Amino acid sequence: MGIPDTNSADSKPLDSSVKNSSWKVDVLLPGSWRGATCTLLSHGHHHVIIDTGMHHEAHRLIDALAKRGLHPDDIRMVVNTHFHVDHVLNNCLFPNCEIYGSQQSHDWCCQAYADLLDEQNWEELSLKYYPESADYEKAPELMGALRRFALRWWDRKRLGDPSRFRWIETHPIPDDLEFLVTNGHVPGHASVIVHNGSQPIIVAGDALLTREHDENVFTMIPHNRKQFEQDRAHILSMMGRIVPGHDGEFSNLSSQDPTP
Repeated sequence: MGIPDTNSADSKPLDSSVKNSSWKVDVLLPGSWRGATCTLLSHGHHHVIIDTGMHHEAHRLIDALAKRGLHPDDIRMVVNTHFHVDHVLNNCLFPNCEIYGSQQSHDWCCQAYADLLDEQNWEELSLKYYPESADYEKAPELMGALRRFALRWWDRKRLGDPSRFRWIETHPIPDDLEFLVTNGHVPGHASVIVHNGSQPIIVAGDALLTREHDENVFTMIPHNRKQFEQDRAHILSMMGRIVPGHDGEFSNLSSQDPTP
């Protein structure tokens, strides 16, 4: 499911020389049990970062760019698969970027964190966002950990200047990039498909936490488990190079591809 293009005057997609061309896809910060994957897309002088990580990883992200001869000012666009803290808190390092993401995910996550900070009512309020909590034995423990995480790290200002946001519901992106809406983790979550030749590259975000061991990742239960499982299975069935949200990348190769 791609997001339809619009003719909004505010939208400034990359120029036509980048369309239908090959992107180099490079993991800047590999995903782990706690930290999210940060991915760089490059074509010539055009550079895009998908997910920017957490505040304490800022120096690592800048160092990773420097090793590739890049400075934050060289980044043209930031894409957030969703707005959980581990994916967005270094958006502010790129003040000249357009920031692409789902408004649904942005609004949902921002309100969820605001309610988690409500000292008196946070447990009851959290059920608005995680209505299936009762189905998980460890939900109370996970919710408590999520609240402590929010108290320590959540800073809406680090998401970047709101004037830079470009909501994927209404703004186009280059023709050889595609958003795949994967709602199970959070509403409005969007994985990114990079169309490079016959086999695409799928930057999954948290629609695919890991290839095999999601239980090892420090994260919250899905907003909708059935949909999350469908999203996960869909991505795992896709042929190409796959970059999970909290794991190393891997390849699904078709029978026509040579053995790596």
